[in-house]
Amino acid sequence: MDIAQDFLRQRFPILEKLRISDGSDTAENLATFMGVLLAAMERSRYASFCFVFPRKQAIAPLSAVLYSLSRFSVEFPALAEEYAQRSFQKGQRVRLVPEGKIYVFGGVWPGLETRFRLELLNENAAFTWPISEILRIEPTQRKIPKGRFADADNARSAAPLSPLDRLIGTRTFGNSSLGRNYVLYLGGRNEMEKFLENTSLIGTTSGMACSVGALLAAGHIDESGTIRHHDSYQAAGEPLIAISSQIENVAAACGTAAPRSRVVIVDGARRITDLSRFDSIAERQNLIIVAETDDEDKLRELHDRGCRFWRFSLEDLEMKGQGENGGRFFDGIFRSARNEATLKAEITPCVNDHLEQLSVALDMCQKTLGESEGDETHHLLVQIFGLLTHCAGLLEPPDHAERDRLRVKSDRIISAAGARMMWLPDTPATALRDACKALKSAIEDPQLGEAKGRATRELLDNLQREGVAGIGLVARSASHRRVVQAWAENKALTYPVLLPSGPAAGDFFERLICTAWSNSGQFAHLVRRHAAPLIYLVAYPFEGRWLRLFKRRQRDASAIPSISSSEKTGLVGLSGDHLWPEEPVAPPASDESGDDGVSAYDFEEVFNRSGVPPVAEPGEDSVPARLVSFSGDSFAFLTETLRIPVITELVSGEVDERYKVPLRKLREIRPGDVLVFRDGGRKDVIRALADAQLGAQAPFLRETAARWHQALRQSSLGEAALINELEEVNCPRTSQTVHSWLTDDSMIGPQTRADLEAIAYAVGDQKLLESVPEMWNAIQVLRGEHLSAGMRLSRILLEQLPQRRAQLHEGKTRVEIDNATSAWIVQVENIGDRAELRPRSQINTVLSYDEDLV
Repeated sequence: MDIAQDFLRQRFPILEKLRISDGSDTAENLATFMGVLLAAMERSRYASFCFVFPRKQAIAPLSAVLYSLSRFSVEFPALAEEYAQRSFQKGQRVRLVPEGKIYVFGGVWPGLETRFRLELLNENAAFTWPISEILRIEPTQRKIPKGRFADADNARSAAPLSPLDRLIGTRTFGNSSLGRNYVLYLGGRNEMEKFLENTSLIGTTSGMACSVGALLAAGHIDESGTIRHHDSYQAAGEPLIAISSQIENVAAACGTAAPRSRVVIVDGARRITDLSRFDSIAERQNLIIVAETDDEDKLRELHDRGCRFWRFSLEDLEMKGQGENGGRFFDGIFRSARNEATLKAEITPCVNDHLEQLSVALDMCQKTLGESEGDETHHLLVQIFGLLTHCAGLLEPPDHAERDRLRVKSDRIISAAGARMMWLPDTPATALRDACKALKSAIEDPQLGEAKGRATRELLDNLQREGVAGIGLVARSASHRRVVQAWAENKALTYPVLLPSGPAAGDFFERLICTAWSNSGQFAHLVRRHAAPLIYLVAYPFEGRWLRLFKRRQRDASAIPSISSSEKTGLVGLSGDHLWPEEPVAPPASDESGDDGVSAYDFEEVFNRSGVPPVAEPGEDSVPARLVSFSGDSFAFLTETLRIPVITELVSGEVDERYKVPLRKLREIRPGDVLVFRDGGRKDVIRALADAQLGAQAPFLRETAARWHQALRQSSLGEAALINELEEVNCPRTSQTVHSWLTDDSMIGPQTRADLEAIAYAVGDQKLLESVPEMWNAIQVLRGEHLSAGMRLSRILLEQLPQRRAQLHEGKTRVEIDNATSAWIVQVENIGDRAELRPRSQINTVLSYDEDLV
C-alpha cells in the first residue's frame, strides 16, 4: 500500500502542496485516499461510480474543490493564453484586479499593438497599459467603485498575487473570469456554502492559509441547466464548481455540455431522486457519487442501474498508517472505519416473566391468525404490542399516575379483546387470552422495570471500572428518551441519551448502550452510523431474539459488491505489477440464532413494519404514503408532497415573537420533531385558518384557483407528455415542477401568471385561457391569506404552548386555535422506511389505533 500512497501523491501534487483546517487552529495533511477520488474524476472508466464510506462527512465538497483546483492549475497556461487573445469590446466596462476599480476598455492603442487603452468611466480621459497585463482586467457589469488615474498608478507599481496564485502556483491576480467550469455538484447549497466558509486550505511551503470560499466562488445551476456565477455582475468566465440541489437541473446542464466534459459529483446517494435523470447524466458525463453505508436501499437501486462501487475499507483509507494524522477534518472518517472493522453487538440480559409470557402469547396469536381474519383483531394486537414495547423500555417502576394510565389503556384493550375471542379459532383465541392475562399481570407488577434498570446500572458500573470513558445511552424513541433521561437524572448519571437516528456526524463513543430494542430498521441505522465499536442491548429474552434475528438477516443479506483488486488498480492508474491489495476475508460469523423453540420472525416484522393494514372504502383510490408514528397511540400516513407546520423550535422555547412556523415536507422531518395537524379532517390547519378569515367567499376562491389543476387532471397528460407540450409553448419546466403540478393537491397555483397561460395552451383549453385573470387573482388572494394564517398560527402557539409542554410528551395534544379551528400537536417517534399504498381517506391526518381504526 505504500507504493499506492507514493504513486497517488506524485500523480496529484495538490495533495502535497496543501493542508486543510476545519476552522480550528490546527492544520492537517490531506488524506492520501483523496487521490483515489481524484483519479476516478480525472479519467472516466465507468458510466457511473460510487464511493461508499462508513461516514462521508465533507468528502464530497472537498473532492469537488480539490479536483477543480488541480485541473485549473494544470490548464492555467492555456486558459491564460486564450484569455489574452480574447477581444474585449470597445466601450465595455472592466474591473481592474485585484483592486476592483472600474474602467472602460478603450481597445488596443492604434499603432502600438503592445499596449491597450483604459478610460475613466464617464470621462474623456484615458491611459495605456502593456498588453502583458491583460490578465489584470476582467469584464464586469458593475459601475462602482469608479477608478482614477492614481488608482491605476498604484496598481501598475504593484501586482500582488492572489491567495489562489500563492497556493497552487497560478498568476491570476484574482481574475475570476479566467475560470472554466469543471464540476457540476448535486448537493445542498447551504451545506456547500458552510464548507466553503468554514474550511481553509494552507500552503505546505508558504504556510499561508485561506478559506476555500475566498479561493473560489461556486456558482449555481438554474432550472434550464444554465450555469450562473455567484456574482450576478460577473460578465465572463465560468465558476469552477456549479451547485444545484435538484437532479433535474444538473441533468439539464449535462445535456447542454459537451459529452464527458464535466465531472458530476453527488453528495449522498439519496440525492438521486429521479433514476431516469441519473441515467441521462451517466450517459453524457463522468458521474461520481460519494455515499455512506446508511444509504444501502438507495445503493441497491443504483447498482441495478449499472453503477459500480468501491466500498472503502479501513485498509483502503489508512494506507500504512495514513489515518493516524490526528487531524479533526478526517478523524471522523477514520474512526468510523475502525469502528466498522471491529463492530459487535452484544446482549446484556435481564428477565421479567410477565413480559416474556406476553411476548410469547402475542407471537403465537399473530402466527395462528388466518389470512381472512378481520382488521379489528390485528388492531388489538398492535395496541398490545405497543404496551409490550412501552413496558420493555421502563428502567424503574412507573409512578402512580403512569400506572393508572397504563391500567386504563390495558383495561380498554382487554375488554375489546374479550369481545373478539368468541369469533376466533381456538388456538389464536387461547393465545389472545394468555396475552391479556400476562399484560394485566405485567402492569400490576410492582417491580416492573426494575430488572432492566438494574442490568443497565450494573453494565455502566462495570464499564466505569474498566476505564471506559465515552458512553452513550440509546433510547427507543422520542418519548422513551424522556424515560431514560429521567432515570439517569434520578441515578445522578450524566451520560448523553440518544435516539437510534443519531448520533450526529461528529459524535463517537467507546460504547453505546441500547436500553430497549427499537426495530430492525432503526437498529440498522444506528449500526451504520459506526459511532462505537461495541453496542450493548440491555434485553429481555424476546428483545434478545429480535437482535439475533436481525444479525441473521444482516448476515444472509447479499451486499452490493465492491470492485475487484485489479479494477481498483486500473482505476487509480497503478501498473499491473503493483496490484491494489485484496480485501481481507472476514472470518465466518458464529450462528447466534439461539434456537430456543420460539420463533420471533413474524412478531417484530409484522408490528414494526406494516403497523396498520390499509382499510379503504368501496371505490376509494389509494396513494403512496409512509407510516409516521407519534408519541402515544397516534400515527399518520404522510405523502411526500404534504407540507406540514413543524414547531420543534417553538416547543423548545428557543424562539421569540418574530418566529414564523416553517412548513416542511416529509423528507425534512426527523424523529423528535413536533408537528401540527388540523383537528377534524385532512385540510391542513393553515388552510383552515385562511378559510375562516375569508368566510363565505373561501369555497368560490378555492374552486376558481383550482381550475388549472382540474384541467391538468382531466387532460390525462402524463408527466413526460406535459413537459413536451409546455416546451412547445416556450414554457420549459423541470420534471419536479411538472410532477408537483400533477400530484400535489395542496398547491394553490403555479408561480407565475405566465405558467397558467402555458398550461391552458398545453391542454388546449380555451375557457381555461380566458379565465386566467380570474384564476390568478384568486391564487394571489389565497396565498396572501395563507401567509397571514401562518403568522397568526405562530402567535397563537407562542401564547399557548409554554403551558402545555408537559402534555406533549404523553401523546397528541389538542390546542384551540380560534373559535372555528382546533389542532393536534404531536411528536414524531419513528418514520417508516418506505412508502405503501394507503386509502386516500387515511392520508395526511392524525389517526389513533383505539379511536379511528378499531
